[in-house]
Amino acid sequence: MAIPLSNPYEGCGTGRGAWVRGSLHGHSSEHSGCSSVPLADGIERYRAVGAGFMAVTDHDHVTDLSEVRARYPDMAFLEGFEHSSAENVLFVGERVLPLHWLPLNDALAAAGGLLTVVCHPRPRADDDYWTVAKILALSPRPVGIEVYNGHYLGGRAPWKRTNPLYTETWDALLSRGIRMWGYANDDFHDPPDFGRAWNMAWVETPTAAGVVQALASGRCYGTTGLLVESVAVEGPDVKVRLAGPAEGRFIGPTGRVLSRSAGKDFAWRHSGETYLRFEAQADAGRLWLQPFFPAAP
Repeated sequence: MAIPLSNPYEGCGTGRGAWVRGSLHGHSSEHSGCSSVPLADGIERYRAVGAGFMAVTDHDHVTDLSEVRARYPDMAFLEGFEHSSAENVLFVGERVLPLHWLPLNDALAAAGGLLTVVCHPRPRADDDYWTVAKILALSPRPVGIEVYNGHYLGGRAPWKRTNPLYTETWDALLSRGIRMWGYANDDFHDPPDFGRAWNMAWVETPTAAGVVQALASGRCYGTTGLLVESVAVEGPDVKVRLAGPAEGRFIGPTGRVLSRSAGKDFAWRHSGETYLRFEAQADAGRLWLQPFFPAAP
């Protein structure tokens, strides 16, 4: 039976607003010992590719961004930190308190209004870092999860057999009824990390608060270069148009591939799945749309 779906992209691409590029996860050499990139260099790299927002998430440190906000008023800078006392979680917002001093669950409980994101669930191919059980034990649960982390692409990280893709963990959570948005980040530590992955957010107000609101409500998608032209939901039907040809897949519970085809236009009729999501891959890169859920009656 055809069942109508909710649409996190409703209104995106029309009226007031714009698609804006940016990353939610990155470090500076001033405050993260694992990074070789000074903050000023990181900003210039993002500005060079036309990014509209940038989060600085140093390990257990909220980096002061007041000076760079004044210097670059055309770009939205998000405060944040990477909670690192256990498995890591990002805390991102317009203004962020140093909640990293608290145990993780206490920090999550105090993070009202912040974007909270599970980091790199399985950064090594042969080992789980964030298991599904560990994520389910978090209370409250984070808003989202990294589905791709470019720092772990191709052995750039210190470990061998690194793994940048985490859709298996995402699908396991979605299949259990846990609604979490998916994000793609370059997690820059070193120069080769830049531009490996980012998020496109539909931003109505180009401020830090406006960017966080868009990201937290799912008006965004993750990409390594492939872009979306439009997403439409008409009752039970999802229609996606990409900016270039690709192989696209609609995914359902347990990560099952519901359909696979090639081109720029893709469609699927929802028939009772507890969630539906779309991903695509081409020479231009990969992308991951946010999941669609059955609409409330």
